[in-house]
Amino acid sequence: MPLIYIQGEEEKRKRIHYEVDPELPSLGEGGMGQVLKGVRVDETSGVRMDVAIKFLFEDLPAHAIERARREASIQIHNENLVEMFGFIEVVENPESSRPVKRYHVVSELLQGVMLFDLLNGKTTDKNGHEIPFAQELYTKYQNDRFGFAVFIVKNILSGLMALHDKGYIHRDLDPSNIMITTDRKVKIIDFGIAKQLENLNTQDQQLTSTGQFIGKAAYAAPELVLGDVHNQDKTTDIYAVGIMLFQFITGSMPFEGTMAELIKKQLNEKIPLKLIPYKAVRNIVAKATAKKQADRYQSATEMRVDLEHLSKNDAVPSATSAGQMVAGITDVKGNKNKLIGIVAAVVVVVGAVIGVATMGSGSSEESQPEATQVTAQQTPTPQQDISTLVADAMNQMDNPSTVKEGVKQLTEVVTRNGDNKDVADGMALLAALTQPEDVTYCSDEIKALRTATADYITRDAGKAHAYAEQAVKCNPESYKAIFELATDYLAGEPRMNKEQNLQKALELFTKGQKYATAKDDKEYIALFNTRLDQVNGLLAQ
Repeated sequence: MPLIYIQGEEEKRKRIHYEVDPELPSLGEGGMGQVLKGVRVDETSGVRMDVAIKFLFEDLPAHAIERARREASIQIHNENLVEMFGFIEVVENPESSRPVKRYHVVSELLQGVMLFDLLNGKTTDKNGHEIPFAQELYTKYQNDRFGFAVFIVKNILSGLMALHDKGYIHRDLDPSNIMITTDRKVKIIDFGIAKQLENLNTQDQQLTSTGQFIGKAAYAAPELVLGDVHNQDKTTDIYAVGIMLFQFITGSMPFEGTMAELIKKQLNEKIPLKLIPYKAVRNIVAKATAKKQADRYQSATEMRVDLEHLSKNDAVPSATSAGQMVAGITDVKGNKNKLIGIVAAVVVVVGAVIGVATMGSGSSEESQPEATQVTAQQTPTPQQDISTLVADAMNQMDNPSTVKEGVKQLTEVVTRNGDNKDVADGMALLAALTQPEDVTYCSDEIKALRTATADYITRDAGKAHAYAEQAVKCNPESYKAIFELATDYLAGEPRMNKEQNLQKALELFTKGQKYATAKDDKEYIALFNTRLDQVNGLLAQ
């Protein structure tokens, strides 16, 4: 099979093109497109460089394409940032009456493991190959939380310094957007919701509307959860780094709960600093995560300087701080497992003294000392209200960076609570996303989610029909579930292992329309009207 040749107008001017061997295995696939390995060819010098090329799906909405274009435009060469090479738009059949546009995002080819996965014990790449650097870091995380935290955070701050200097803020920093690479680098990735600092132009307004929350609530600064776009600045990213520093040191998050609960806590509750056994680190986290932006570090450089000034003495918790930490956990949580985890964190402090001495300036080439293993326990998440869990899962699915987690959570909640009325709408959504056939008539939300979740949901008509039936059984007034089930009866064999039943479909569409009208859901009312016209037309034949 011939190579795929990609070159846009900008690449022609620069005398650069990209080559892709379509027979090579895919590097991955997400909600926006498929990623393939390519080669960047400088036609002047003949230099060839391996890159990652994302082929965007054809049916993406305009705002998704614009975000991809924005991400590709942030082209910074720094060892702690993924390097972007460009957004390529190619027009196929330009002379025809219906030319087709193809979009591509080109970036540095990274191999490694996400920091989020490393914190959970994974030290292999997507092909299952062990990554020595990741193994070293995970050993350090288990045995020397202080040294691990300082090393990782200094690297993250170095990347932020470069990003901020170029006039951008990231706004979505968390361990799932940090990669530990095979060439011993700590890289910030995913600039999809980055914002320019100096001005908020029309494009920015389209990408991030005022009042709209973006990012991940567990790491989001108050101005981020409020959707206060104009006041989001360098300190917004620094807040997220402070949360990560707390997480790396303690082995847990400062706040837990549903998205709504997390947002409330980020706005109103103080970080439980007494859980941090080291006074100097406690002070750094306190300043980084201040609720008022004016009270935070005003630059990544300031925060990194304070980390650089940490000494061996700072790696030793005082008896007072350790006692406060244990007392705080028993008073606030009453959780035995959490107490065990913190005691383990105190035990491993001997390794921390070694860590500060050997981690040095924060370059990702620095070595990690050997240490014995002591594993801290994690705090179990408390039982939460089912309807809140469903809503939280749906919110995660709306965010490109948390789609996978949202699908997993929704599926788990639905599976465990299949007879509960509160899961009906969530189950109806799974029915719509799982259905491989006949998606011409559906809500705009479902259209977008079908694209976003394509990699994480197996399309199966029988399973989708079972979801729809169970959803209506759980809540006979869930018009979203009724719509899915009625459409099954209208379609017949393609959507379920039964013949078409127009009378049943008419009965269900009529009932669902009544419930949608009662809720004044105009989008679904229109959908029901369309389907009723369709069914009545077929019955009249």
